[in-house]
Amino acid sequence: MGFNISGIAIDKNYESEFSKLQNEFGWTLEKQSEISFETASSNWKDEGICDVYFSEKGTLMFISMDMCADSWSLKTSKTLTFALSETSMAFSISYCENGVEKRSIMEVEGNRMTDEGEKLKVESKSEDASEIIWNQIEEVIGKRFWDIDPSEKATRYIFSKDKKSIQETTKAVVDEVDTESSNGATKDKPISKEDLKNNYTNQQLIKSFDDIIKFSQDNQINIFLHPWAHKNNSRKFMNLFSIISEIKSRPKLSGEITKRMPQARFDMICRFDPEKVDPKTNAKMLAELNKINLKNSHTSTERKTKVTESKKWWEFWK
Repeated sequence: MGFNISGIAIDKNYESEFSKLQNEFGWTLEKQSEISFETASSNWKDEGICDVYFSEKGTLMFISMDMCADSWSLKTSKTLTFALSETSMAFSISYCENGVEKRSIMEVEGNRMTDEGEKLKVESKSEDASEIIWNQIEEVIGKRFWDIDPSEKATRYIFSKDKKSIQETTKAVVDEVDTESSNGATKDKPISKEDLKNNYTNQQLIKSFDDIIKFSQDNQINIFLHPWAHKNNSRKFMNLFSIISEIKSRPKLSGEITKRMPQARFDMICRFDPEKVDPKTNAKMLAELNKINLKNSHTSTERKTKVTESKKWWEFWK
């Protein structure tokens, strides 16, 4: 399954100023118990949990992957917000200095969907996104992740339910609605590339695709944005991205896609940076989402295809 971790690295040990750190982030945390670093750094951190490890010169906080859709920064510190999913082959990096974002990378299955800012020093020796994350964690907290003894002490906190809850902190476009596909393509059940390739039939793959598209149409979620733009629904849309990649690898399924939408529109799903999409364009994209035909109407699909062919590939929503 590989590593599936996410969190925030800070270049200062905040153990004696932990309340101040919470205030700067706008969090309210309640201490639960002491745990080992092995537990703190375990895969798929549940929503509402914050596991904290203090190195001599830094602070390493493990929070849910959904929370790491945001970039967390501090006015007087260096911070690295990261998400690393080897299951989905998806990586997110946001590095800030004194409250200003200096570097942003989002990569999915080898495709750089976001690549902004000046390259980090560690990038001179590590082009792989996962290696950038591991090396930048070391750069920020002053200690190699791999040199931390699994038995070292860490502390488990939970986000307070009495004040600002984790749900408010990471509020999504809409609340999660469970939509089970044949193999469980929901936000809490990430599907690996290998699982899709080896265990999904063509019919199951298309059904999983249709389920997420219907969920998006019902809740008016812009499927053309990067998967992690959807925060609480990000795992569902990471699944969608993986499903799309697998569909593309099966030529026999191209006809199933064109029954639902023009190929150009299909190719743009999960591709757009939300920071570069204004409200007017977002509304047009949602209109395109609503045109996706899950009832397999050949006539309407052919008509939409002819209209789309006269546009540039990146202007499909116009």
